[in-house]
Amino acid sequence: MGPYIVGFDPIAYYIPVVYSWMRHGIDFWGFLAEVPLLYCILTLINRLGVDIVFALKIVGPLLHGFLALTVYGFASRTLGWSPRKGFFATLLATLYFVALRISWDLLRTELALIFLFLTLTMLNRDFNNWKSFVLLPLTMILVTLSHELVTVIMLVVVAAMALRSLFEKEYVKTRSLVLASLPATLQFLFIFYAKCRVSSGEFLIRLVSFPGKESEGWLSLFGFSSYPDMVTNMLGFLLYCHLLLLPLAIKGVKFLKNLQIRSWTLWSLGAILFPVVSQSAEFGGYRWTLMLTYPLSFYAVEALINVKLDHRRLLLLFTIGMFTVGFVTMPYEYGFPCFAIPQYQVYIPSSMLQNSVPLSDCQDTVNVLQWLKKDMGRNALLLTHRVFYGWSILMLDEDQIINYEYGNPAEVARDVAQLGYDGIYLIWWVNGFGWHGQPTVSSSFEEIYRSGRIAIYAYELEV
Repeated sequence: MGPYIVGFDPIAYYIPVVYSWMRHGIDFWGFLAEVPLLYCILTLINRLGVDIVFALKIVGPLLHGFLALTVYGFASRTLGWSPRKGFFATLLATLYFVALRISWDLLRTELALIFLFLTLTMLNRDFNNWKSFVLLPLTMILVTLSHELVTVIMLVVVAAMALRSLFEKEYVKTRSLVLASLPATLQFLFIFYAKCRVSSGEFLIRLVSFPGKESEGWLSLFGFSSYPDMVTNMLGFLLYCHLLLLPLAIKGVKFLKNLQIRSWTLWSLGAILFPVVSQSAEFGGYRWTLMLTYPLSFYAVEALINVKLDHRRLLLLFTIGMFTVGFVTMPYEYGFPCFAIPQYQVYIPSSMLQNSVPLSDCQDTVNVLQWLKKDMGRNALLLTHRVFYGWSILMLDEDQIINYEYGNPAEVARDVAQLGYDGIYLIWWVNGFGWHGQPTVSSSFEEIYRSGRIAIYAYELEV
């Protein structure tokens, strides 16, 4: 990617959040609601004078490397696997194309996974030493401060271990597990409260909404036109992600009896299937499908070691390797056809060589924003979709940017025009090439400058 950031979330979310904290600060509840550990790290690096773009390009690979180390540590220390077997599990759990989708983009999730595997490793150690009362609670708190979804997985695993020890009448172990997880549990509830407080209760309202109450607008945000379409999409995405691993993983279940892996798998499957029962897209989501990659990788490696698959094993490994190489190296225009299924590209893009725009459009995005910066008056505004918001924050005055998220720019422009601005501009692809379900721009906007496939449009006041 050269000088450009890899991944949608880093440019679209991480940079705006860090810049907002640096320039405006943040109140306590808003800070806690962000699940702030990664943002704190990035803000500190930026405070030390390191450019945020450069920081993200370094932090991403470092997190991927640390995740590989913790996966290997879990395989060798908890599962008792040999170095060769643990190394192979690490490769599969970090280089499978679904795992790569997490590592190049969802850095908050990846940071939480690092602490999760550390926690899972320590959960199998002696509970009568100081590590159980200091390091274990600390790593669990770090998980809660990194990402909510991974925190849920951690708490589910701990609950499963505590219940098993209780049934086996290992009361000391049960008590130690409960006490060690209590600070993280309280921290998680505190974050949950902060999210409800910051969102004025909207988060809680969605959480307790009754089955069948899903609005068509929310479904359409995910590309769902109806409930059957949602079910087909989610189950299809599950097969799309794990079809290569599932046959092996199913065979590996009878060999790998680890409770942590099993509870992680069952919970993820339940979370994936929950929308089918509840008719609510809010609770499922593609990220549970992504999270299933890690336990399935361990099951698949166990099957590869214990089941003689002969030439089929080599064919499978070659196929997985080919998908990995293709996902990493091929631009979206020439990606594998299997990565070009439209309904799944919103979850797993066709190539790693992109962020919120393809690599081929990155320089053109810079070009049009540089042009606008020279020609844009002080009393003018730029309307940005979430895709271009981070780019604009890096190059323009924040006070002259309005992020309309995924809404209708023509409606926003009409409302803003009444405030007396000298000019209202929009950045988007040229007509016919737009991404994110918006191939063209409203006739209310006139193209005034373009570079490659990216253009600046001026809003024409309606008479």
